[in-house]
Amino acid sequence: MMTIKGSHPKILLINPPSEFKTPVLPLGLASIVAYLKEKNNEIGVFVIDAWAENLESEELKDRIAKTGADIAGIYMVSPRYDQAKKTIEICRQALPGSLIIAGGPHPSAMPRETLEDIPYLDVCAIGEGEEIMLELANNNPLSDIRGISYRKNGNIVTTPARELINDLDSLPIPDRELFPIEKYCTHPPYGRKKPYFTMITSRGCPFRCAYCSKDVFRQNYRAKSPGKVCDEIEELILKYGAKETHFYDDDFTLDMKRAEEICNEIIRRRIKIIWSCTTRVDLVNENLLKKMKEAGCWLISYGVESGNQKILDAINKGFTVKQIMSAFEMTRKIGISTVGFFMVGLPGETEETIKETLALSKKIKPNFVSWGILVAYPGSSFYKDIQAGKYRGRLRILGRDKGEDLTGTFFGKGNYIVFEDSLTFEQLQTIIKKANWEFYFRPAYLLQAASSIRSFSDLNYYLRAAAGLIQSII
Repeated sequence: MMTIKGSHPKILLINPPSEFKTPVLPLGLASIVAYLKEKNNEIGVFVIDAWAENLESEELKDRIAKTGADIAGIYMVSPRYDQAKKTIEICRQALPGSLIIAGGPHPSAMPRETLEDIPYLDVCAIGEGEEIMLELANNNPLSDIRGISYRKNGNIVTTPARELINDLDSLPIPDRELFPIEKYCTHPPYGRKKPYFTMITSRGCPFRCAYCSKDVFRQNYRAKSPGKVCDEIEELILKYGAKETHFYDDDFTLDMKRAEEICNEIIRRRIKIIWSCTTRVDLVNENLLKKMKEAGCWLISYGVESGNQKILDAINKGFTVKQIMSAFEMTRKIGISTVGFFMVGLPGETEETIKETLALSKKIKPNFVSWGILVAYPGSSFYKDIQAGKYRGRLRILGRDKGEDLTGTFFGKGNYIVFEDSLTFEQLQTIIKKANWEFYFRPAYLLQAASSIRSFSDLNYYLRAAAGLIQSII
């Protein structure tokens, strides 16, 4: 393996380019930065966010070369696989003697396949990256590092699985200082106030939704204490003047007692910030929603997916249409805005089942909806079941290199594997454009939106949201 020269290793972390217009700070990389600095202050840490800085290949190559890094870590997700692969090739040209490691959802799900496809890549991290990067920086033999796949004598070797980090309070607050903070932005409905930031307060999700990949944080739920969460919020306010944050947890209210304690701590500390989160419809009640509203929560995103109970059961959602209706009614009653996430192209989907979902979207009256087409992510049980022949239909690979229109996939750009059964991808694209139009441009919704405007800033916010929406469905 590579041997680090001298006692001051240099680590470079790279977020690859993307054509998506609203770059999000990569919190996983920020956590690794903080962990390395805390554990060994002799480590030189560099960060390049090629997405946020919109770097072209030559500029990216120059920036990488100037770091002289011993180890380069590249963040990799399936929709941006091609950009990550190109970044690894550029990295090898710029740092011919460095060790290159890929981490994130894609290499965690497919370490062997990733190494076989990218000859310039040395190592894949499987799961959480903090401890792996520290052990690499400390020049530990690859064979002694748990949770990686690597090349050895022309073969690919995978070490035993690494234990999860159970005490998340033991991790330092993600270090955002090396990142181009001013370059990050979001899209409506998020970002009502600026500066806007994101946080992750827990890891792991115990639910088994068929379309979800859990290869990094897995199903073991672990969470930061309310005090640690509020420490990070206060740092965002003091350092960066944050006025809004979004909790990117899979299920922010999974532990409803903890969620309430976070709210109580925000109130006790008199922290002035508005915030939003994502959770499930079966993980809220009126008392919790009231406390969240008091603590500054203005928006909750719920994953509804479908209005057809058989389809919900087929994808293992674990809740009912009745629970969906109840959660939206409670949230609206308390005065918190909502986003409804809906998905088409699910197993058993037909035009009739999609009509049921559209009807439900109108009935539950979310403030905003987001329609997407099911993507078969490597690592998900759905992807594995399709490969095993459990479903009829076929997998279809879409990508920008083919010049295909990816409207309807949640990111809009990248590489995707979609499932086609009774409806083609193109038919699904047409359906969700129509669904967006029917939902947003009906008189009942326009009246609902108008009634929520209380100020000029509200008006400006809704106009920005409308502009983005219209652009997406024309």
